[in-house]
Amino acid sequence: MNTAWLEWGGTTLIVVMVFVETGFLLGLIIPGGETLLFTAGLLCGINTLRLPVGLLIGLLIMAAVAGDMTGFWIGRKIGDRLRHQPDTFLFKRRYWEQSEDFYRKHPRWALLAGRFLPIIRTFNPLLAASSGMPWPRFLSLTATGCVAYIIVLVMAGYWLGQLFPGLGQYIEYIFIGVVSLVIGTLAVKAWQESRKATG
Repeated sequence: MNTAWLEWGGTTLIVVMVFVETGFLLGLIIPGGETLLFTAGLLCGINTLRLPVGLLIGLLIMAAVAGDMTGFWIGRKIGDRLRHQPDTFLFKRRYWEQSEDFYRKHPRWALLAGRFLPIIRTFNPLLAASSGMPWPRFLSLTATGCVAYIIVLVMAGYWLGQLFPGLGQYIEYIFIGVVSLVIGTLAVKAWQESRKATG
């Protein structure tokens, strides 16, 4: 398998996915964060992504913060309406309610540590905006959470790649596995939605 395109094409794809996860709620349907970041670090560690790991981390932090700020802006516009939004393929009220409950109990920790919790991190920007949190405070808290989250996961993958450089010969299977996970998750969610619609 020719993996030359992964050097920048793969990096661009990962950066975009990290952005849209919280910027456009796609984290609710795509198994994004942890898998993507760990894989990015692994690919960097086995020298498939030929860029310094520090640069990779910097790009991903900027994408995550930009995504959160986009989600925050959307939350200012439509946050209150989401409380009454019926279930759709993208939006589930139970996820909103669970995230809102966690945010009300632990607003600061929801932004600092909530990045490590898939549903929480997707709704955090919307909840913070609809609660009236000033954007400078949100930015400082979410940026701190993004830095910790991305460094931990990317470096975990990077160190694994450095420890086992021979994993590079299995890059095809790693790539196929990640793509299969994303497609499989989307297919299952689509099937569940179609059953609800017809049932």
